[in-house]
Amino acid sequence: TMLNIECFVFNQISVNTFIIYNESKDCMIVDPGNCNLREDNKLFDFISDFQLNPIMILNTHGHIDHILGNRSVADKYQIPLAAHPDGNEYYKTAFAYASAFGMNYNADETLYPSADLYDNQILKIGDDELKVIFTPGHAKGSCCFYCEKQAFVVTGDTLFCRGIGRTDLPGGSYGELANSIKNKLFKLPKETVCFCGHGPETTIGDEMRILEF
Repeated sequence: TMLNIECFVFNQISVNTFIIYNESKDCMIVDPGNCNLREDNKLFDFISDFQLNPIMILNTHGHIDHILGNRSVADKYQIPLAAHPDGNEYYKTAFAYASAFGMNYNADETLYPSADLYDNQILKIGDDELKVIFTPGHAKGSCCFYCEKQAFVVTGDTLFCRGIGRTDLPGGSYGELANSIKNKLFKLPKETVCFCGHGPETTIGDEMRILEF
């Protein structure tokens, strides 16, 4: 079997929300950024059109644009949310972030992670596997999801096409981010495709040529 990735661009910060699925029809939803009924329905319609069975929500990190849809997706499918525990504080302060960005957000609806992600953990979708890579720096608790078999990695806001995540938000650290990219992501095979938290995809090799730490 092999994993397929469907990307949706949601909310005013243009976050990439990914549905990762295979022939087993099980799927994981990464960083649901859907923030209104129209966006909710785009996500839900894809899942029903492909007769997928959501099993888990994954957050690469807890910044507001990546977690706006957690509650609506969890309520619809009754599935858990998994995130790295180092990022728990972001869920507590989600309302403040939303206000700062002028987003409509009901603090009472914040969904807190019910499952912990940890470095090198293996997540299974049917017979396929994603490995959690712990990559703090852009945010506390940031994680990437790596499929060795198909040579792709979901990088969240750690690594972008021609750029790296910002480190000026609470919990950000340039030193940590550089370390995560250099010693974790840049150890992956150069042909590995990066599906980023914003913007187009890239490859590890392309970014290695451009970035200097």
